[in-house]
Amino acid sequence: MKTIFVIVILAVLLAGIFAVQLKTAKGKGRTGAYRRRRFMTDNEEEFFGRLVVALPDHYIFPQVAMSALLDTASSDKRTAHGDRLRIAQQRVDYVVCTRRCEVVAVVELDDKTHSRAKDELRDARLEQAGIRTIRFQARNKPKVEAIRAMILGPTVTEAGKAATEPTGQGAVPAGATSLTQQ
Repeated sequence: MKTIFVIVILAVLLAGIFAVQLKTAKGKGRTGAYRRRRFMTDNEEEFFGRLVVALPDHYIFPQVAMSALLDTASSDKRTAHGDRLRIAQQRVDYVVCTRRCEVVAVVELDDKTHSRAKDELRDARLEQAGIRTIRFQARNKPKVEAIRAMILGPTVTEAGKAATEPTGQGAVPAGATSLTQQ
């Protein structure tokens, strides 16, 4: 009787172990359940068009992962891993690059979903890497000329005068702010 009882217990344990392994194996091959997501909101899409017109000699990349722009600088593996996790789920609205794919600036379109504290932290991280952040307010988007001036600076005409002349260091066209001007 004891022998049958031990055999039954072992059979139940083995069946349980087998079931757990089978369930784990199923999860590894699972693709998940997904649906298409809009790449940009209507507002972001409209502003993307303005950026493209304002900067015809540049590439504009929307919705870029922060991890594509920043790498950790710490030599301590644990600290570096923590720093990597801090930006892992973040993305920027637009990255402006030269034709050689050198980053000129990050452009953010601020709306009601933005948090000032989080934005300042993000901008500080980008600034550490030498990447300038330019912010525009979604409710007061500037015209193409002002966007170009804010991102590239004033352009010089043949007469030698600035075609678009900001009023000094740190001057910002209406609807724009720069937390890390260079």
